[in-house]
Amino acid sequence: MNKYYLFLANSPINKELFKESILSLSEDELTIEYENDRKGYILADEKFASALQETIFTIHDDLNLTLTVVIAHRDGPLEEKLLREALSYFPNQCLYLTDMLMKELSFGDFSSIPLLSNEFRGVSHDLLLTAGTFLRCGLNGVLTSESLFIHRNTFNYRLNAFIAETGLDIRDYHNALLLELYFQLGANH
Repeated sequence: MNKYYLFLANSPINKELFKESILSLSEDELTIEYENDRKGYILADEKFASALQETIFTIHDDLNLTLTVVIAHRDGPLEEKLLREALSYFPNQCLYLTDMLMKELSFGDFSSIPLLSNEFRGVSHDLLLTAGTFLRCGLNGVLTSESLFIHRNTFNYRLNAFIAETGLDIRDYHNALLLELYFQLGANH
């Protein structure tokens, strides 16, 4: 499943040079979309993160701008808010959405919790229960199905339904952490 590499710069981006720099980082297919002259996203797999982190300072130097990238499962209100904050907290870095959320929380700033809660507002109780139990069972599907007293196929169906509905593949550490933060801080909000 591809990830969104949301980017924001402190000044207008030279799109041709940026595209050239980004395309040189991956042999795999990726997509670059712009929201405006300073902001957009790259749609790529998880391998792209390390290549981007290694060259973000080169991109900074070549394009003469401050750039921050936040890796997320989608592009929504929570992701947009944390991207704006990331430019000041983590200039010229590539980081995960959960890194930004944890930084915010470490400052006693809980302003993103309502947006985090909204990420899961419409998800059914059964799917949230299944996803939460999966986290508590250390991402072990067999243990999760036993804990919920459901067949392993039922568990797989529910997990896949959760992933399809939220776009959040919790078999990935950073996505699992985001869901855990929701359970710990936002579920009652």
